[in-house]
Amino acid sequence: MKKFFLFVILIIGLNNTTNIHLYAHHKTIKGKVMVTNGGFEPIAGATVRIANTVLRTITNKEGKFTIKNVPDGKFEIIISAVGMKTIKQPIELRHIEGDELELEFQMEESPVQTANIVVTATRSEKIYEDIPIKVSTIDEKTLNITNSNNIKEALYYQPGLRTEINCQNCGFSQVRINGMEGKYSQILIDGKPIFSTLNGVYGLDQIPTAMIDRIEVIRGGGSALYGGNAVAGVINIITKEPCENSYSVEYNNSFTNKKIPEYYVNLNTSIISEKQDVGLSLFGTLNQRNEFDANGDGFSEIGRMNVKTFGGKHFWKLTPKSKIVSEFHTIYHEIRGGNKFDAPPHEADVCETVRNNTILGQTSFEQYIGDNNRLSLYISFQETKRNSYYGANKDLNAYGITDNQTYAAGALYNIIFENILGYHIVSAGYDINYDAINDSAPAYNRSIHQITNTNGIFIQDDWNISSYLNLLWGARSDKHNLIDNLIINPRASLLWKIFEDFSLRATYSTGYRAPQAFDEDLHVTQVGGESLVIKLADGLKPEYSHSFNISTDYSLKLFNIPLALSLEYFNTILEDAFILEDYGNDISGNKILLRKNGDGAKVYGITAEIQSEFKDSFTFRTGVTYQNSLYDSPVEWSTGDTTIGTSSQFSDKIFRTPNLYSYFIASVKVSDYLNLDFSGNFTGRMYVPHYAGYINRDELLHSKSFIEINSKLSYEIHDYPDIILSIGCYNIFNSYQNDFDIGIKRDAGFIYGPARPITVFFSIKII
Repeated sequence: MKKFFLFVILIIGLNNTTNIHLYAHHKTIKGKVMVTNGGFEPIAGATVRIANTVLRTITNKEGKFTIKNVPDGKFEIIISAVGMKTIKQPIELRHIEGDELELEFQMEESPVQTANIVVTATRSEKIYEDIPIKVSTIDEKTLNITNSNNIKEALYYQPGLRTEINCQNCGFSQVRINGMEGKYSQILIDGKPIFSTLNGVYGLDQIPTAMIDRIEVIRGGGSALYGGNAVAGVINIITKEPCENSYSVEYNNSFTNKKIPEYYVNLNTSIISEKQDVGLSLFGTLNQRNEFDANGDGFSEIGRMNVKTFGGKHFWKLTPKSKIVSEFHTIYHEIRGGNKFDAPPHEADVCETVRNNTILGQTSFEQYIGDNNRLSLYISFQETKRNSYYGANKDLNAYGITDNQTYAAGALYNIIFENILGYHIVSAGYDINYDAINDSAPAYNRSIHQITNTNGIFIQDDWNISSYLNLLWGARSDKHNLIDNLIINPRASLLWKIFEDFSLRATYSTGYRAPQAFDEDLHVTQVGGESLVIKLADGLKPEYSHSFNISTDYSLKLFNIPLALSLEYFNTILEDAFILEDYGNDISGNKILLRKNGDGAKVYGITAEIQSEFKDSFTFRTGVTYQNSLYDSPVEWSTGDTTIGTSSQFSDKIFRTPNLYSYFIASVKVSDYLNLDFSGNFTGRMYVPHYAGYINRDELLHSKSFIEINSKLSYEIHDYPDIILSIGCYNIFNSYQNDFDIGIKRDAGFIYGPARPITVFFSIKII
């Protein structure tokens, strides 16, 4: 099957080399986009597209754009930009003189920093203000302000999201949405579910921001277009598509604790044909980091890492209404933690080391049919080979091998029509996802041979009842090979524009998680010189969820400063919730956590957010979440140790979920050449299990809170090429955990709080 996927991607995606153009060349639209502020300030990076076609481009530094090969006829041109209100304007090309039409647009500023055009909620481009589902966006500006180099760092700066590190040795991380573990979220690349179970273990470090156009986040289930495992939400990583001839080179060097080096090198280039019908973008990234020992015991708290990525994205516009897009990525990721880094893994006292080699590819086809309908097809694959060592006490048998393949394919058809009840966009489709994982680790008696296969059909109606009322409703039916019965998940969202600047959104969704191995099940933590392994209980049942979200958005001006306020309430109820119960030790002395079904659980809370952008000179955004995460009945997380007279311990708290957490970003344009950026996170107190080894008995810690503040100063040299010089500091006040275990008996999973101590950096970017 993999050879078939490669064949289709190479033949269809690269067929442009024949230089055959299947449509005649017609008119050219040129224009300029500026800010409505009494001047002539251009808007760079605005998206300009012609509705119901594949024709689009972006504005350059002068706010200018050109769209070629536009056929005669009536169209609607749509212009959108972050921080601006979207413009829609009808155009008529049939009767213009000559081959060119020149236009000029004035855009009005908006305090809402979500990209005006979003795709994740409906798998089609829509204005955020018209979508019933709450969508948040991490755009290139946010990535620059926060100096984020990979998606793990980028996801710190979203309301309701929290990225955490779960291992001192290998840096295993996960992102929580509304307090729920990573396994409850669906991570997509360009809308395709090829981010597999295995990739979820270390994948947040593996995807560089150099390849990302933006990240769209849906908190909660919301759309019926995505799988039932999107319980907590969806994270859609949208990669860069070539829009103009360009290049960039970036070097970023940082020093953890002001002395341990790490560097990034990012390369990007885009090439567009003169007729704008063929384009190719390429990227490459190199990231190397030395290990960091926080307490001087000879064991790392941050592991040594080496990441190399290369990939590209290619499009071919067959006609103004059809397009093929192909992608191919390779990722090499190596990380090692523990001690004795220059010795082989089995000669170290403690060592966790992993080498991942991953290839990903996908091809999609898009065809607009008539004036309204659209057909989308895609196929994708991912293959990862992993060599690992999770061991202590110089164990020769702690080596492991893992092989993982993921294949996905799907079809989506959109029908647009209008009747007496309103305007409808009906989406119907089918998708299949196949994932096979073979994991062998003899030292801890683990052998996982798991094949999961899901077939899903869905239908959804995006029903615009009136100019102020929109209903998105539908259902998804999944057949999972590990679940006997057919699973039907109804989902519905409502948008009510109460006033022009005040709207209300409400969503109800259901979901499920199959009884299978998840990402953290493929990681082994070293505790007290032994291995802590997660195993699945016999007879594990599926877990089902019911989620409800309600949110409000309000825009206003205060002292002529635009503000956008948002308030959201969320509540998720889990039935037969998966829990981890201490199962004692196996015959080899490994500590076992057994995944089994509990009675249930609930996660609920509120998220508030404030955004503002003032004349491109000041940007501010902050969000705060208060929540509770509880099991319906206490869970036994420790069996105790009878040799020292300790008994079992129970808790109804879901661990590692603070009741209060928040973020902020702020940017000030001091001059045309100088920018000052700030960002930060607050992590409240949470319950963290601390297993015996270095300490005498298992304990449940109620951690302290942390405030992490970052700063960045950038100087831009406007010339050809442009050069951006930056210096800055992560975690200025060194808010970092100070009670790590010491030595070979430590609990490597006893890690919480910020991902790094005070870290200075500098960078140079050439555009």
